[in-house]
Amino acid sequence: MSCENGQFALVSGHFDMDSLRQAMAQHRREGHMSTCQGNTCPIVARSGAWLSATLTELDGWNAGALNLDGGTIIMGHAHSTNVTLLPVNIQAGGGTLMFDRSTKNSGKLLVDLKRMCDSHATLNLIFEGHEQQFAAYDPMMDMTLVGLAPGSDTIEGWVALRLDGNPWRIVCPTAMEGTPLPQLRREWRADGQPHVTLSLPG
Repeated sequence: MSCENGQFALVSGHFDMDSLRQAMAQHRREGHMSTCQGNTCPIVARSGAWLSATLTELDGWNAGALNLDGGTIIMGHAHSTNVTLLPVNIQAGGGTLMFDRSTKNSGKLLVDLKRMCDSHATLNLIFEGHEQQFAAYDPMMDMTLVGLAPGSDTIEGWVALRLDGNPWRIVCPTAMEGTPLPQLRREWRADGQPHVTLSLPG
C-alpha cells in the first residue's frame, strides 16, 4: 500500500475494509495522509491488488472513492434495507469487478461506472451464481444498464450497473414480455460456468 497523488493505492495483496481502515489510520498517524478525512480519501486498486467489501460496508463509504486500475474489487451482499449507489472510476489499467452470489431480496447495489480515459484495458464484470445477465442500451439517455432495463426499477439479482454510451454496440431490438416496445438488449450466459462474465473492451 502507498499514498500517492492524494490517493491511497493498493498495489499488491488482498484487503478487506477493516484492514484498509487500519492501514489508512496508520498512514494518517505517520502524517502521510493529512489531507484525507474519514472515508474521503480516494482508493485505487492496482494490478495485483484485491479489495473485498460487503454491501453494508460500501453503504458507509464516501461516494466516488473507488478507482480500478488493473486490480480486482469483490463486492459481497449483506442484509440491508438500503439501496447503495457506488461510483467506480475505471482507469487505464482496466481490471475486474466481481459480485458474489446471493438469493436475498433485501439490499441493492447500483454501480455507476465511469471511464476516466479514452481507452483502457479490458474490464471484466463477473456475476457469481447467475445463469445469464443482460445489458440494455437506452438511446434517449445514451447509457447502458446492466441488470436493469430502461424505465424499470426491478433489478435482476441484487446489483445493477450504469455506463455512459453504448460500449457493446447493442443495435438489435428485442421484444420483451411485459414491455410495450422492443429493447436494445444483449444477453450473456454462464455456459456451464458458476458465473457470467461480461467483458467491456477498451
